[in-house]
Amino acid sequence: MWSGDGDIPLYLRVGHGNEVDYAMFGTLMADFHKQWQIDALSVADATLYTEDNLQMIVSFKWVSRVPAILTAAT
Repeated sequence: MWSGDGDIPLYLRVGHGNEVDYAMFGTLMADFHKQWQIDALSVADATLYTEDNLQMIVSFKWVSRVPAILTAAT
């Protein structure tokens, strides 16, 4: 994760090659907010948009594109 005002790296976690992005996004955002304790807006791609991730980040400000495969997105 990086800042939006200069692309300064703020948080990095190197994952295993076999990890699936959508399974880690919620955990990564929660870990970031624990370490930084700031009121920031998180921006993520559509991979964030899963039921498990949304439950983990309910108290954060975030924006993401809804995957086009969802009926609600059409």
